[in-house]
Amino acid sequence: MNNDFEKYLEDIKIKYAESVKVIPSEKKLELLKKIPDLLHPVYDIISSLELPFGQIFTIEEALKQSQKLPYKPDWFVFGKDKYFSFWICLFNKDEDGLSFTYWDHESGNEIDGAAWEDIVSFLEELEENYNS
Repeated sequence: MNNDFEKYLEDIKIKYAESVKVIPSEKKLELLKKIPDLLHPVYDIISSLELPFGQIFTIEEALKQSQKLPYKPDWFVFGKDKYFSFWICLFNKDEDGLSFTYWDHESGNEIDGAAWEDIVSFLEELEENYNS
């Protein structure tokens, strides 16, 4: 997955240029132990990421957000869009092998469940929605 995210990041930096702000990883190994394994390759490359359609938080901010209900204990909040939705990842894949989704915290609805298998397909769909 590391190569997939790294390639996606390079492609999106070319596509959106100044709209993408990457803060390089500080490789905080102790904090990596506290996040879902599927996000390790992301935080191996970045500390945070600003995109035209949202942002990926620093590990510190993500850990802080993830302590709140309804996320704790199953979900990890790693980012948000420019509106009302948080980007979340299960600590353990569901029975269909899915881990990623977004949740509109102002909707009043519960978190439905994961809808994407990996972060790249998740971000690609968010980008597609942003462009439509």
